[in-house]
Amino acid sequence: MSRIDENKEAVRRFLEEIWSKGDQAAMEEVLAPDFQFILAFAQLDGREAYKNLVIKNHEIFADLTYSLASLDDVVADEQKAAAFWSMSTSNHRGTWRNVPASGEAVAIKGMTFFRFNEAGKMTEARVQNDVLKFMLTIGGVKKMYDI
Repeated sequence: MSRIDENKEAVRRFLEEIWSKGDQAAMEEVLAPDFQFILAFAQLDGREAYKNLVIKNHEIFADLTYSLASLDDVVADEQKAAAFWSMSTSNHRGTWRNVPASGEAVAIKGMTFFRFNEAGKMTEARVQNDVLKFMLTIGGVKKMYDI
């Protein structure tokens, strides 16, 4: 398997095995110890911090599932990758970002930009998504205008 194919497979595993299933063995295999997870509103430094986030998100959101439509949704070279993904509908059942459980069904789409080290381990995931729509759905922000 080429390095490009390995990186695409790592992205698939990141979404399907790590995010969706919380597979900690996969985290050890795919993520570098100094892995950084970067969102518009937060940054986590280290694989252990990210593990804790995954565990907590599975407590807060029922049936949390991330997926690619296909591996064609991943573009990669030897050191980087980018992927378009979807989080399927999940129920908000616990406090997230200081927003109490709303019971609302939420879904989100986004893209993530990944970096890999020389050993092929993922060192960074930089996420872009529609967090405003997500927060509106769970009551985390109020609409300014009804248009």
